[in-house]
Amino acid sequence: MLEAEIKLALDAADEARLRERLAALGATRAATHRQADTYFAHPVRDFRRTDEALRLRLDDDVLRVTYKGPKLDPPRKTREEIEFPIDADLGVATTLLERLGFRAAAAVRKRRVEWLLPGPLPATISIDDVEGLGTYCEVEVSAATVEEGRSALADLQRRLGLDHLSPIADSYLELLARHADDTP
Repeated sequence: MLEAEIKLALDAADEARLRERLAALGATRAATHRQADTYFAHPVRDFRRTDEALRLRLDDDVLRVTYKGPKLDPPRKTREEIEFPIDADLGVATTLLERLGFRAAAAVRKRRVEWLLPGPLPATISIDDVEGLGTYCEVEVSAATVEEGRSALADLQRRLGLDHLSPIADSYLELLARHADDTP
């Protein structure tokens, strides 16, 4: 299975519209999380060039390791994702990766509210308040093919009343890096 996802920047009106549509569609509020992501640079491969990512995510009190493969269908973020929890302290996990030659490259912090939307391809809708960036919506489904993911995401964007917004291909990490470059 592939993770198919779109990211949309929200202003206050879009966020209010989205919350109304989620209620009307019968979405269930699943959880609110505080997430702190530390991204790592590979010792011999440039993840920016290969469009990959390795991160440690502290999601409330659960630590996860995530590998994200290259995007297969920009601006949608359909890609292979391998993620698993580890029973370790963030400092210990960071030290292990550093001993293997990885180095911490950047951090992303956000408050995430997740909603579950039933349907033929169940979806997770997240409203993220990202430190230093603003508010975004991520719509995510699991799909067997790129085409199935693309179709499901287009339908969901329309059903959520957000079809006037253009999907953003960049990750929060890439957006923060660009924002830092633009700040005098």
